[in-house]
Parts: sequence; structure tokens; C-alpha cells
Amino acid sequence: MGEIADAALARDEGISGLLAYWRGKLRGRAMPRRADIDPAEIPRLLPHLQLVERIDGRYRYRLAGTAIVAAYGSELTGKFIDEIIPPARRSIAERHYTMVYEAKRPLFVRNKYTTTRAIDIVASRVIMPLSENGIDVSMMVMAQTFEYGAELRPLIGDAKLAPYEGVVEFL
Repeated sequence: MGEIADAALARDEGISGLLAYWRGKLRGRAMPRRADIDPAEIPRLLPHLQLVERIDGRYRYRLAGTAIVAAYGSELTGKFIDEIIPPARRSIAERHYTMVYEAKRPLFVRNKYTTTRAIDIVASRVIMPLSENGIDVSMMVMAQTFEYGAELRPLIGDAKLAPYEGVVEFL
């Protein structure tokens, strides 16, 4: 992993906890199945948990935890990203999701954006593939945590304009 992913995972139990849980569910496979993810086993991570599925080339939020809903300012569950995320930011999210679908590997993402309420947020995410057949990605499980306000840890480059590409690293 890279320096930024290592540092973020070391200090952020929300994303590191789900990554460790996902890895514990591999059982010799490249990716766990959706049925392997049991919310009862990870109650403290549920506010940060998100399930994303791809339907006919579009991405839909199958589930979004309460911390994610609070950060976005609206319910995401059941909605396609093209229904709720502005085009420039959506293209970045779609690119990240497509990277996971194609590489079949977990991805760390850290980027800054400004919410619809004009609040600066730095989001840290781990996006991990799930597979029903052990070969193809059928869904993604994701953990997101957020830092709010002016006193944000710096990102590489100029993070003043949203959307910001941020840091993207395979895990």
C-alpha cells in the first residue's frame, strides 16, 4: 500500500475495520460472497457501510449507513448515483467503482469535496469487491468516513476545487 492509505488505515477504525473484516471472509477465495457479510458481526461499522451494485452499467446504492446519509444530506439507499450525484463528481465515483469491478481488488480512495450545504469534507473510503461465483464482481461493499470543516488534514495537490480526484490506491 501507499503512504497515504497506510496512514489513513492506521488511524481510521471505520475503514480499516471493514477491510480487515472483508479479508477475514476471503477463506482462500479472491473475493467473499455477499452472504458472507453479516451486519450482526460488525455493528460498530454499520453507520459507515455501503453496498453498491451495478445494474446495466449503472451503479445503485443498495444500502447506505447513517454516517454516509448524514454526510450526503439525503437518503441514498435504492438510488442510482446518476440520480443524486452531480456529473463531475459522479464520473469520479463511477471510475473508482469500475476500477474495482475490473481489477477485482480493494481500492482505497481519499478525496475532498464540498457538500450541497457548502461544507468541506474529506472522505476516506475502502471499496471492496464481492462475488457470487468467485470470478466476477457481483457487488461492492464499502466503508466511508468523513472529516468536516476547515481544519482538515492536507491532501496532495490543490484540494480547493470540488470535485477533487484525491488519492486512489489498490490495497
